[in-house]
Amino acid sequence: MKKEVKKKRSLHIPAVLAMLFFTAILVSGCDRPKSPVGESKIAASIREGIESAPESRKIVEQPASGALSAGLTGRVSSATADVVTEEGDAIKDGDPKGVPLTLWTYSDAHVQYYRKLLGKWNDEDPDYTLEITFKVMPYNELHDSLITALQTGEGAPDICDIDAFSFAELTEGLSDRLYPLDTAYAPYIFFMHQARTDVYKGSDGKRYAVPFRMGAAVQYWNMELLEAAGITQKDVDSVKTWDDYKALGERFGASPAAAGKYFTVVDQEDPVWPMLALAEYSNEPENTASAVSNMQAQYQGWISSGMAKSSYDIPGDIATGSIASFTGSLVFMDRFVQDMHDESGKWYITKCPVFTDGQPCSVCLDDSATVICAASADPQLAADFICFAKMYKDNVRSILWPDLSYDVCYKELWENEDFAHDPTNEYNTFFRNYPYDVLKEISDRIATVKP
Repeated sequence: MKKEVKKKRSLHIPAVLAMLFFTAILVSGCDRPKSPVGESKIAASIREGIESAPESRKIVEQPASGALSAGLTGRVSSATADVVTEEGDAIKDGDPKGVPLTLWTYSDAHVQYYRKLLGKWNDEDPDYTLEITFKVMPYNELHDSLITALQTGEGAPDICDIDAFSFAELTEGLSDRLYPLDTAYAPYIFFMHQARTDVYKGSDGKRYAVPFRMGAAVQYWNMELLEAAGITQKDVDSVKTWDDYKALGERFGASPAAAGKYFTVVDQEDPVWPMLALAEYSNEPENTASAVSNMQAQYQGWISSGMAKSSYDIPGDIATGSIASFTGSLVFMDRFVQDMHDESGKWYITKCPVFTDGQPCSVCLDDSATVICAASADPQLAADFICFAKMYKDNVRSILWPDLSYDVCYKELWENEDFAHDPTNEYNTFFRNYPYDVLKEISDRIATVKP
């Protein structure tokens, strides 16, 4: 799997707090729109899921514009075998007679994923086939090129992957250049974790990006190091607040087994710290102004006391076996599994500590979101395909998690033991506990903070 090099962005105060989960249906008495995949077998499954949902899950919500499948109407059947061609640094795949779209991304792995889903889309919906030209670009070049294209109104792709930390920059004064996705979201919205989807709301309340993963903040613990110092999993589970965390760190430091080691490690430029601070105080707006400074003072105190190491290479420090715990995104699972095989069986994952017991304990961090440019020749069709590719349950369960190992936003799957405890998945067996069990535990305590 190709690693994604991330550029850190400045942060904004949260605009929207986590809300109740819901699914969308049309106003009673109105005709139900087509599903995002036309009249395919998948569409029937999606419709059945919506119609069988209990009334408590349903709300009345007008679609953003037109029918759910407005972009699919009036098309001529063009089914044919997919054809793959290479043109310079671009790959063209799909049905040559289908609707042509362009997609920019910074990940080869995403191209392979989308191509699988493109084949599935074209097979399932032969009346509405696509041909997509994929272009992989360096991370910074992609984001800079997209912003320039949106500003000038020229050269924008139909579809573009972006980093979650770029979303605020893209929507600040440019949201009218992006296509609102609420209509395409409608069949899936209840099943997705709203803390993640609400990150991608613009100032008008509409969603403008589709997530790949939760990227939730969690706490990692090296139980091999901790157990050598006499600290048990029960001791770790008893940590609720940052004061508890500090006390356990002092206990670790007093052990001879801790010589030359650190209880924790801090990258002072990592956005986990300000975002987690804001998340923990998200229900206390009177305290949000001081939240970030309080968090900074806290970890600076750890560093000064020798409990923590200040680092710009956390993976390298972990690989030396000198770090007993750290706060990070579930995205970090990939670094462990792909690059640190010797760490298997040592690490335990829990919720993050909080300042005051009962506060929200997590926030959505890293993600590869996908936007649709309003200038696209068929933005609704592009939106329908991306929502199908990234949010339809069968794709999430059988392709997204096995192929990309992204911690999925489809919260119903967190409860599915065959999925969440699958013994053939290396991410489920690498750690001492199951990552999705942690997500299930903290589900109601993940706050929405916009990067």
